[in-house]
This record gives sequence, C-alpha cells and structure tokens, in this order.
Amino acid sequence: MKKTLMLVALAVALLLGAAAFASAASQTYAGSGSPFSSANGSVTVTSTVNPKINLTIVAPDATQTVNFGSIDPGVVVGGKTVTLSVASNRNFTMTKAITGQNAQLGLTTSLASGATGVPAAASPFTDNYSVNVPFTTAPGVYNAQVQYTVTQN
Repeated sequence: MKKTLMLVALAVALLLGAAAFASAASQTYAGSGSPFSSANGSVTVTSTVNPKINLTIVAPDATQTVNFGSIDPGVVVGGKTVTLSVASNRNFTMTKAITGQNAQLGLTTSLASGATGVPAAASPFTDNYSVNVPFTTAPGVYNAQVQYTVTQN
C-alpha cells in the first residue's frame, strides 16, 4: 500500500512538473555551414516600466521644520534653506502651497511654484526661506506650512 501510494505521488509530481515546463516556449535552431556547424537564435526581452516619482525634503532644523526662533518685527531674518530632490522617470512639475500664518510671519521663499524637471535619478532644488515680521503682528508663536507637490507630466 505504501509503495502504491508512493508511486502515485511520484506520478502526480512528474505530471505537474511536465505541465510547468509545457507553458515555456521552445524553439530549436538548426546548425549549418561546412566544415564547422553553428547555430544562433534570439530571445525577446519585454517588461512594463511603471511611472515612478519620489520627493525628498531636507529641512534645516529638527523634525522637518524651519525654526527662526525668537525674532523682532521689522527685521529680515533669512539663511534657512530647504533642499529638495525629485527622482522621476518622466518630466515633472513641482508646485507649492503656503498656508497658515505666513502673512503674520512675513514668510517668503525663493523657489517659484511651477518649477519643472526632466527624468533623472535626482533633480535638486533649493528653497531659501526668510521672514520679516510686520509690526502689526502681535507677540506670540506663529506657524506656517509649505507643501510641495510633484506631478509627472
């Protein structure tokens, strides 16, 4: 009984293995020439390449922040640079939106919304931040957010 069961399992394994190989295409290339024989053939390689885009943002201060600390109204404070890198396999456009209390901070940035790039493993950008708090801003802590978006064209 054990031998029969073992033979049946072996036969099933052989049939399944043969079925797996049957799905692969096979082509025989005949050799020719005299006095030596040779044969050659080719294989077509195909793949579908997916669209890919990544955005890396490096802010100058901890936890992805740009921290100007305590500042006085009417004094331009700059020197904070955010570096960005885009990896894309298609042309792309980068937009940015500034929200929050940017008017109270007098926040300005140097990178124009709508910057474009071409396919590359790393397209670098820099955005220089500065603040010039107006005298109409009351004392307190203020926050603004800058959101960058990259879109393949």
